[in-house]
Amino acid sequence: MTLPEACSFLQDLTQVPAALLSGARQQALFCATYQFHPVQNYLTPDALESLLAHLSPGRIVHLTDPLGIHFIFTQADQVPLALGPFCTELLTVADCHALFRGLGSLRLPVTDYLAYRSPFPVMEERQVLHLTRCLLKNLGLGREDWEVRDLNCQDHGLPDSGDQETLRPYSELVTERYAAEQRLMENIRLGNRFAAIANWRDLHNYVAYTRNPKNIGYTIENARTSAAITRTVIRMAAMKAGIPAVLNDKISGESASIIRNASTIEEINKEHERLISEYCQIIYDRRTKGYSSLILSAVYHMERHYSQCITVAALARELDVSPNYLTSRFHAETGLTPTAYLARIRMGQAAWKLANTRLSIHQVSEQVGILDSNYFVKLFKKEFGETPSRYRERMGICFAPGTG
Repeated sequence: MTLPEACSFLQDLTQVPAALLSGARQQALFCATYQFHPVQNYLTPDALESLLAHLSPGRIVHLTDPLGIHFIFTQADQVPLALGPFCTELLTVADCHALFRGLGSLRLPVTDYLAYRSPFPVMEERQVLHLTRCLLKNLGLGREDWEVRDLNCQDHGLPDSGDQETLRPYSELVTERYAAEQRLMENIRLGNRFAAIANWRDLHNYVAYTRNPKNIGYTIENARTSAAITRTVIRMAAMKAGIPAVLNDKISGESASIIRNASTIEEINKEHERLISEYCQIIYDRRTKGYSSLILSAVYHMERHYSQCITVAALARELDVSPNYLTSRFHAETGLTPTAYLARIRMGQAAWKLANTRLSIHQVSEQVGILDSNYFVKLFKKEFGETPSRYRERMGICFAPGTG
């Protein structure tokens, strides 16, 4: 395996960028790619050249910069090699403010800083050092006495130069991102589901590729952090649309739980779209049907938990009203009792499962929260004018005897 092949393999495997810095052009490109603020004064061509000149065979330099960004520099076959950037921890907004206070006169919007570091993988420095040693060993450069030098730039002050040209292009991009967020919020506020999802996809791609066109370094930890920011944007839009705070908190909290349990970035991205769709449907119902906060909350609870045992008394307790008041308000606004509305939700779900799955009628009945199959058949026939078996046949779904 050649050195470039080894670097590419390591990058694909770990998502930690690996760059060969064999000449002035590569070094200048490296600096232009990763310098976010002048306080990172080691990321200028002259400073980087000086740092690399002090590399020697058998030495690994671990650099931590003032913004908490990490790099590994070493030499392989007399070619300077950089692994990074990477981060060793996730930061909250409060952590960012504390970091900036420690840097004295640094003035930097937290949102800009978090957007800058969000593509970088989060790994312990010992892991990256171990990967560096493995890479060098597999290139035939392994040795037992690698010297690791920690170079901490966090105590360096801001450079005297007040030049802000480095920041100007990125600031323009941040402005564009804020505009994209406003479009997303506006379409959510109006309940425009398809437009809002398209806005989110644009925003997602924009943030992912602003700093790194290949999306290198985007980890599931980054995705979870991004999801928390997106939820905040969506919650603000829902609040402007008049969604009650308790319902807003409930929807957001359930989504946060799904994100925490997600095992892939794809699952997290799908949850974004599901959450946007759910909010837009609730907002659409509020705008077009005139549902009050109480009825919106009741409908949401039934649509989310239809597979569970739901009684009017339990629903009323959940919403902190009396059963009689809930029934009266629900009928006045929807034209149905809560029990009838729940049955309609369940039958709609049952119809989809009958037409799109191979579940038996008994299994479908259980999955929509009705344990008595005979009662399920009765309700289904009342809603659709035919039995579940006949409905399934008409939809073109046929099974062997005894399986459906």
